[in-house]
Amino acid sequence: MLRTEGENSVATLEESLVAKNRHLVERYSDYKNPAVGITKGINVFETLGKDADPLRKAMLATLCENFVKKAIDQKQLVETDRGGIPVWIKNGLALISASFAEDMSDQVISMQPMSNKRGKVHYLNVQAERSKGAIAQTTQLIKALSGFRGSQHFSSEKIVQEPAGGSGSTNYTPNTGYTPVMPGTFRITDGTLNVLDDGNGNLTGDVGGGTNTINYVTGAVNVTFSGATVAAVTMSYEYNIEAALQLPEVGISLESVDVEARPRALAAAWSQQAVFDFLNDFGMDAEPTIIDAASRVITSERFKHIVNTLRNAATGGSVVFDNAAPAAVPYILHAKTFSITVSRLQNLIWEKTQSVRPNVMVIAPDIWFLLGLQDGFEGESNVANDGLTGPRKVGRLTRHGIDVFADPTFPSGSAVLTYRGPQFVNTAAIVGTYIPLYRSPIHAQGFRKDIALLTEYAIHIVDSDNIGLVSVINL
Repeated sequence: MLRTEGENSVATLEESLVAKNRHLVERYSDYKNPAVGITKGINVFETLGKDADPLRKAMLATLCENFVKKAIDQKQLVETDRGGIPVWIKNGLALISASFAEDMSDQVISMQPMSNKRGKVHYLNVQAERSKGAIAQTTQLIKALSGFRGSQHFSSEKIVQEPAGGSGSTNYTPNTGYTPVMPGTFRITDGTLNVLDDGNGNLTGDVGGGTNTINYVTGAVNVTFSGATVAAVTMSYEYNIEAALQLPEVGISLESVDVEARPRALAAAWSQQAVFDFLNDFGMDAEPTIIDAASRVITSERFKHIVNTLRNAATGGSVVFDNAAPAAVPYILHAKTFSITVSRLQNLIWEKTQSVRPNVMVIAPDIWFLLGLQDGFEGESNVANDGLTGPRKVGRLTRHGIDVFADPTFPSGSAVLTYRGPQFVNTAAIVGTYIPLYRSPIHAQGFRKDIALLTEYAIHIVDSDNIGLVSVINL
């Protein structure tokens, strides 16, 4: 498949990230699953699947390295110990691997790993470096990958509404921004008084006494209107691109925003006697299950924090679906129109951003049944009985190109619609992750054991116009 130059640039970014972290991928491919602790995977990448995306492997390797560095900083592991890392560190790496594989946050918004607690997240930006017509210098032409903001004329020979002066005067002597001006194309106006060139350098129309000329080569204009102008004066014209010494310019930059990862932490405690009893009765160690349950609490809160941040930031629009069917309309037929409501919001956001239609939706469980009634909805198999806690993917609205996730903590009757692009710099929002899940050593006191779990990350909204809300009433 052919790539555009822009696609090649973004692809290069991802390929560079993979290359930069290749040594970390090799390092953390060597850690085997320990005999005790979290019983998941053979190495930290096994949980990602056999054909794991190299970018996801690079991200996971970076997060594992952050975890080990944090242990070193806290004097729990010295640099020379890396060849024989303690069991609790290996367990922690297994826990990070499992939580990274199961965490759905990066399917909702972009996830960019941070190598330090204070770092940067990145996105693309395109702006005008040279003004042209009504488009001033530094105007964003593509707003953070959320849509074209220019005009159809920025790269053409046409100049539309170039500022020429304020209102209230009669005589104006501006210079056109681009030359040479093509004869017979020049117009200067305040919206009421109109002056045109005659193709020979003379200005005609609503003119008074004075020079009233234009120099096509230099762009010098001298016009005296027949009366005082009542609004700002602008010029529109065409210039000869092939003979021009200057052209409109755009600046394409990879923008970065400074963010600081903020912590979330909790402690998990259990009775050692209960673990012994379970071991005697069933011959199995319950501690890995206990630790895994605690980790799910903190990762579920992280997901909730992310989607609530999206919901609170949404400016792309909102729609309401009334679940009560109108008189004489069968409920099933009415319920099937829910997808039309969702499509309306997609189009509202598309019109507002001039970019793409949103492709991710997070819903409250009490409107899940509505999705199941929509034509083209493909549900995930065995979601209700998978034994997992917290949010999960429940299906896809194939006709709308929307992946659907349900969060049991989401407000009743609500949903948020957002955009997650195929590249990590193309998204409505970014989560910068420093530590996905940090686990301290198990601390024992008497017959009580406990561990501390911590996650550190930052959320940045790139474009709130790419986020919209759905409300369902009369459930």
